Amino acid sequence: MKKIIFFAAAIIGSVTAVNAQSQSQAKVKVNVELKPFQSIEIGSGAGSGNEGEVITSGYDDEVTLRYQDVNDYTKGVEKTVAKQLKVSSVGSGYKIKATLSSLNFTKTAGAGATEYDAKKLLAIQVDGKTATTDKNMEFGPFGANSNAESSVLNKELDVKYFGKPLDETTVKDLLGKNGDRNTTAKYTIDVVYTIAAN
Repeated sequence: MKKIIFFAAAIIGSVTAVNAQSQSQAKVKVNVELKPFQSIEIGSGAGSGNEGEVITSGYDDEVTLRYQDVNDYTKGVEKTVAKQLKVSSVGSGYKIKATLSSLNFTKTAGAGATEYDAKKLLAIQVDGKTATTDKNMEFGPFGANSNAESSVLNKELDVKYFGKPLDETTVKDLLGKNGDRNTTAKYTIDVVYTIAAN
């Protein structure tokens, strides 16, 4: 009987030793950090605003506003580039800033004025918000507040460009009084978009 009790005690001792080995552990702490950031880039609609034209080297997109008939000149022209901008703003609402390269459009072809006031030719709307045309424009705020509730990731925004209505005096200035009726006048200006927190 002593042998049986000793044998049973040996088995229980072995099982306890095995259980003690299988219950060893290693504890790991996993941290997750969410850092606020903002970014802006060209969205998936890039290239759709230039009607098959090649985008000039050094630019992310290109938009051409064409005046072709009496309605264009008297009512103005507009072009919407769907999803032209893509923004992320984590940790706050945001606003979009547009900076013109100059206060004036610069002539690249034709016999008209060398430069022409951008305020008289262009208006821009970003995601339905319009700003007064100036060298530095601000669109927004987007999001009701400046905390994380207004965060967005890869949100694509439509941008609408307006060529303003032109009167006869402006047309003469832009085409040039001695301009050839077969020569298209071309003017250009750069717009640089940035993002900032509300």
